[in-house]
Amino acid sequence: MPELPEVETIKSQLSHVLPMEIEEVAYSDVSDSIVKDKDFNPKGMTLERVERQGKVLRFFFEDQDGNEWRAISGLGMSGSWRIATEEITEKHTHVKLIGTNAKGPIHLGYIDPRRFGVFHLYSPPNEATWLTRLGPDVSKEEFTLDYLLMLKKERPNKVLKPFLLEQNFFAGVGNYMASEICARAGVRPTRRMKTLTKLELEKVYMAVKIVLDDSISTGGTTFSGGYQDAFGEKGEGVKNLVVFYQKICGLCKETEVKKITLAQRGTYYCPKCQK
Repeated sequence: MPELPEVETIKSQLSHVLPMEIEEVAYSDVSDSIVKDKDFNPKGMTLERVERQGKVLRFFFEDQDGNEWRAISGLGMSGSWRIATEEITEKHTHVKLIGTNAKGPIHLGYIDPRRFGVFHLYSPPNEATWLTRLGPDVSKEEFTLDYLLMLKKERPNKVLKPFLLEQNFFAGVGNYMASEICARAGVRPTRRMKTLTKLELEKVYMAVKIVLDDSISTGGTTFSGGYQDAFGEKGEGVKNLVVFYQKICGLCKETEVKKITLAQRGTYYCPKCQK
């Protein structure tokens, strides 16, 4: 599933071809499973910019009267946006935005083989309501050490690794990131929040930044048959992984990585480096 680094990569790539005048919008025959709300039709509007909040993309449209409209794009398990200068014919393309930018024709297509993603076309108030489900974005200033210390007091019995996956507390973190954060912090994924010292929470906070920087700098992380960016390329973040899908810990270089299941998700850790 695309996590914050992968979504950030796609956001940056889309931003480079905007603004875009939307001349046509096309949907696949099964797009109703993805396009959940249609408060407006983007045809004739300008797609001004794309932002990211957690693991979702936020599209900002402006109509001819200067009114702003929004779209939320969640990529689900296998979704991605594609950029092209001609018609996108790739299989499983369910939403197409067709138009022009400063350089000429431009095509944006949402591709999702498994159709677990969502696309909401919202008025600003409805988008604001939807966004209330997300907690602090872990890549932004709103995510702080003080916030982690507060969570320790308010959610003392939460198990660290599954807790990191809860988007209403840690927007942007996904499964591979959560295992890697615990590894970089030197704490076991099974630890409860109340057992973590201030120093350990400081290490968790810093680990989030390290994992994000490593993966974003390599265009995201692609596992077998998984994520592709807006040009169909794979991310190279796997070279930075220290425990997730690894046989030997990438930190100590000698200990066999253990795999367990927490909250029904595969979880990896090093029994030597993580306490």
